[in-house]
Amino acid sequence: METSSIILLAVSASISFALGRTIMHFRHKKKNAEAQKRAAMALRNAPPEAVSKNKSKRKRQMLQTDRSGKDRIL
Repeated sequence: METSSIILLAVSASISFALGRTIMHFRHKKKNAEAQKRAAMALRNAPPEAVSKNKSKRKRQMLQTDRSGKDRIL
């Protein structure tokens, strides 16, 4: 093979590799963003926790539900 064809082969291979890695990077980035959205949605749609028999824990639960309700209004 001539030197020019070897150089052309090396350049085209490096461009192809870089392009493939860039495409895969953006696919993974999009996939992770969607997974985070699904996880956040699952947390929001989760059923409320059962009321505790422990008085202190029950107070904390009440405060937490009050705070989350205020955040949703804003």
